[in-house]
Amino acid sequence: MSLKDVSLKIRNYKCFGDEFQGFDAIMPINVIIGRNNCGKSTLLELVQYAISAFDPKPFSHKNRQPEVLLEAPLSVEEVEKVFKPGSQGNGIPIGVDHWTVGTRCVGKKLAILLPSAQKADRTFVRTEADLPLYAKPFEGQLAHRLTNPFSSRVFRRLRAERDIRLEGDNDSDLQENGSGATSVVQRFINKAWLPSELVEQTLLQELNKIMEPDASFTNIVVQQHENSAWEVYLEEREKGRIALSKSGSGLQTVLLVLILLYLIPHRDKRELRDYVFAFEELENNVHPALQRRLLLYIKNIAVEKEALFFVTTHSHVVIDLFSRDPQAQLIHVTHDGQEAKASRVEAYTGCQGILDDLDVRASDLLQSNGIVWVEGPSDRLYFNTWIELWTNGELREGVHYQCVFYGGRLLAHLSADPPNEDSDREEALRILRVNRNALMMIDSDRGAEEQELNGTKQRITREMDNIGGTCWITKGREIENYIPASAVASLYKKDSARQVGTYQPFSDYLDEIEKGEGSKFLSNKVVFADRICRVLRKGDIMPVLDLAERLDEACSRIRKWNGLA
Repeated sequence: MSLKDVSLKIRNYKCFGDEFQGFDAIMPINVIIGRNNCGKSTLLELVQYAISAFDPKPFSHKNRQPEVLLEAPLSVEEVEKVFKPGSQGNGIPIGVDHWTVGTRCVGKKLAILLPSAQKADRTFVRTEADLPLYAKPFEGQLAHRLTNPFSSRVFRRLRAERDIRLEGDNDSDLQENGSGATSVVQRFINKAWLPSELVEQTLLQELNKIMEPDASFTNIVVQQHENSAWEVYLEEREKGRIALSKSGSGLQTVLLVLILLYLIPHRDKRELRDYVFAFEELENNVHPALQRRLLLYIKNIAVEKEALFFVTTHSHVVIDLFSRDPQAQLIHVTHDGQEAKASRVEAYTGCQGILDDLDVRASDLLQSNGIVWVEGPSDRLYFNTWIELWTNGELREGVHYQCVFYGGRLLAHLSADPPNEDSDREEALRILRVNRNALMMIDSDRGAEEQELNGTKQRITREMDNIGGTCWITKGREIENYIPASAVASLYKKDSARQVGTYQPFSDYLDEIEKGEGSKFLSNKVVFADRICRVLRKGDIMPVLDLAERLDEACSRIRKWNGLA
């Protein structure tokens, strides 16, 4: 069974409310993104529960009973145990072979509630199979035959706060905070029944694969101090032998991952495919280049050895690395102050060409407090200048919001519809809804007041409204029609200038101000925007069209995104 067809969700547990939240599918690499204390670690506990059920009731949400929902397709073998070939009767009409009914179930998904440590029985929830009414009593039996693909696996977690320490001569296991790592390495090197070459050769070789070119180690040893505590040492040709406790935490993180991937499975006599690894914030104190090498190494292990990885992160490196990887998925966890929600980011895989044209990075969308979608760099200059003037520098890009370019010709490829919503726009990228804190600026392109907006702009407006975002359609023809006459006069050193017409092409207007300036503007709008933004003043922009009203609304939105309202 491919775990891509398996869904695992939880409700009424810790920060998750009455709606089931979790994973619609399980991929080799599952990257969980969200702000601090939003529920990322709770999703790791969901996976742990599916492997080895515990009592979730002490952590219930609003005193409701926690429930874990597993949905997976039924195999031929599972169905045959309920609808046995050659069997008849038992509620099924005489003359109808049980297997004839059972074939309707093969490959169809069946959903069950997993038992907890206090409740041994599974509970049937639903099935995709179109069973006749007389076969409904068999659904409960199918629920007991459905294989839980997690139950045979081992859960190993590495927490965000971790360290490799000096340790005594004991048999302690590797703990989630890194404690026990020295003891594990020491036993492999010094105990006759464990292969020392797994540390001295394999672990050292794999460590160098990840660390080079930043470092290259020639040996790994453990030595005992006078107080009987053991310590791991790494040797480099130029630096000699260095205690791991004196090394950076990035190196310790890499070594902890390798201990989990090589030493622990050998000791437990298990294959890597038997494990589910949960890694929290591997990026802590790790250089971006090393992050990439470590995560790519983990990705290769996931694909080649069939281990499963769940990674929580705040790192733009991790997010961007896996945002378009077909072997990975991004799960975005959000919290509205009452409860958390988890959703799969559907925007990236298979859409690399358009996204590359857009220069959209997943981290831009997912980690920002809010997204302001603008057509291009000149629009970004105008928007940022207006916001800075309007708030006297209180609100700034990169701190309170992030501008992302959509490019006018690519607007038709974007959608804010939910991923599961029927749509005749099969090519649409549903990235506008990735961050619900969204504001989109769009030129109306109208040549007259009575001219209607085109269909794409009307659609985007509706969809942004549906997700609680804001769509700012310029009142004038384009964003440049908001430029006050005083700024134009100042730029061209004129005593005065008339205000550009609401629907007048701005290039025509500039040619009236100074011959030839219209073509210069069209050839490089960014240069013009940079020049004109330097002479904009708050008092001058206030009376232009609906700019003051729109800026009030935009600033209010941004403050709300940042908890400043």
